[in-house]
Amino acid sequence: MPVTPAALEILLILLPGFTAAYLVQLLATRAKQTDLEKIVEALLFSFSIYVSYSLIRHTGLPVTLVSTAHGDTFLFQRINLVWLIGLTLSFALLMILYVNKDGARFFRWARLTERTSRNSIWNDTFQDVQQQVDPEAGSIVQVELGDGRRVIGAVKFYSDTADECSVFLQRAAWVGEDETTDIPILGPGILLTGNAKITSVSFLDPQ
Repeated sequence: MPVTPAALEILLILLPGFTAAYLVQLLATRAKQTDLEKIVEALLFSFSIYVSYSLIRHTGLPVTLVSTAHGDTFLFQRINLVWLIGLTLSFALLMILYVNKDGARFFRWARLTERTSRNSIWNDTFQDVQQQVDPEAGSIVQVELGDGRRVIGAVKFYSDTADECSVFLQRAAWVGEDETTDIPILGPGILLTGNAKITSVSFLDPQ
């Protein structure tokens, strides 16, 4: 089926927004969205990107379909195409930073909301604490499980949401019943999943 100019224009209008939305879904830690919410977000991205593009470049689409005696030919305006790609990546990056770095703190400061930009207090806590320590060393935590056992170690990975409630500890050890001795876990560490029924996570002083 031949590509019509109208179909090409619709594709070019929608593609930047859906690309930006996909990058945000890939790299930002957010609550799961419905299909309708994803489409609406992509359309809002497309609108914002093209408004910015029009204000900066004052021109039409960077790709046009021209009919000639030898057939249809695509004409690319490389500078405008680079601008469109740059704006797409910029909007995606700004949204990723807003979510992951809790951009909602400004609105909390202005007393417009009490929410954070992340999806749960589980993610808020781990991200804020991990940002205060050496990423390689990880924050030291003591995790209490549903059966009363406790594990101490350094956080390496953690789940995005509290529903999964999983955390991987490196340099880990079981806390002895007398609370004065530790039983080291041989190997890289221990992965605690939702089946372990984590009841609390205590963040300890590194010393």
